[in-house]
Amino acid sequence: MCSAFPVFLTGALGVQLRDDIGLTATHVGLAMGSSFGVAAILSAPMGRVAERLGPRRGFRVGLTTSALAMLAVALLARNVWQFCLLLGLAGAGNALNQPSANLMLTTHVDGERLGFALAAKQSGMPAAALLGGIAVPAIALTVGWQWAYGAGAVMAVGAMLGFPPDRVSRSARDTSANVAGDRRSARPDLGMALLVLYATVGLLGSTSAGTMVGFITSGAEASGLGPGAAGLVLSLGSLVGVASRLIQGWQVDRWGVLPIQRLVWLYGLGGLGMLVLAIDVPITYVLAPIPAFAFGWAWPGLFNLSVVRNNPSAPAAATGISQVGVFIGAALGPALGGLIIDNGSYRLLWLFGASTLLLGSMLATVLRRHIRRNRERNLSHRGQTKV
Repeated sequence: MCSAFPVFLTGALGVQLRDDIGLTATHVGLAMGSSFGVAAILSAPMGRVAERLGPRRGFRVGLTTSALAMLAVALLARNVWQFCLLLGLAGAGNALNQPSANLMLTTHVDGERLGFALAAKQSGMPAAALLGGIAVPAIALTVGWQWAYGAGAVMAVGAMLGFPPDRVSRSARDTSANVAGDRRSARPDLGMALLVLYATVGLLGSTSAGTMVGFITSGAEASGLGPGAAGLVLSLGSLVGVASRLIQGWQVDRWGVLPIQRLVWLYGLGGLGMLVLAIDVPITYVLAPIPAFAFGWAWPGLFNLSVVRNNPSAPAAATGISQVGVFIGAALGPALGGLIIDNGSYRLLWLFGASTLLLGSMLATVLRRHIRRNRERNLSHRGQTKV
């Protein structure tokens, strides 16, 4: 949550940043995009760094970077380039925190609870968006937007101080020991082509999520809702997104559903929800965020679970590669979204977001087919080796 908070807070504060220091929608999109752009560049190498440092040290370095970036925004950022630079620094912290978290969960949580655990971890992103929406009426409209970033820095420091000691679950202990013993040479189990396909699916999903989270507050206000109500629209959607992620993770663990199969449906239903947003009237900003967030932004936990299950030898390195696409999409969403709004309309923005999700659903179907073939090929090879 602390890793994602600075960029989502910037999207929620779009109106206040425009009125106070003159940032346009394009400027806000560029600033948000810079954070995810830096994270995309650093994601794969940071995955390898996390494998070497281990999750505790990786988290400490990443959270320190996040806290310093938010504090610097509060004290120094007053134009678009300063926002881009400092949110880029926050993106570097995010790039390390994500694989560190994935590594910690895969080595500390039993396999039958890993889906829910990853869903809980991925709930940090909508939780950050939820707090960003609440920060508009609670902080930005009372004491000033700078204090919202300061509060985020305090949260990051608190997370570091409250970090628990390492405890490895009984069933995960053997896996942790085996993997950690050769951490420096760990490589993903899947080939690069499939990991790139994963990254592309993540790119499409996060592009849509980036447009929705980055501009649903300003879109709601432009449709006629008040600033406080517009901020709460993001909080409502984010709360629905948190609940949906947890439910999806619990169901996958309990029912044995293939996470990539569930992801196909989430993308498709989320795309339909964003089509409702394209009606672009006040009531749609009250109703449409529920299906749009519940489906269109509930997939990251299942996405990471699928990557981790298919790459047990190096979960941090594998998710570092797949996360490249997620970060690129998260950068493209706000950047392209700002241009679409300034040169078109919010209706065009939501149509664009819906199309990326629907295309992602089709590509996830292709990915599911390739994963199945790869698994069957590996099983056949093992059988021949035994013979």
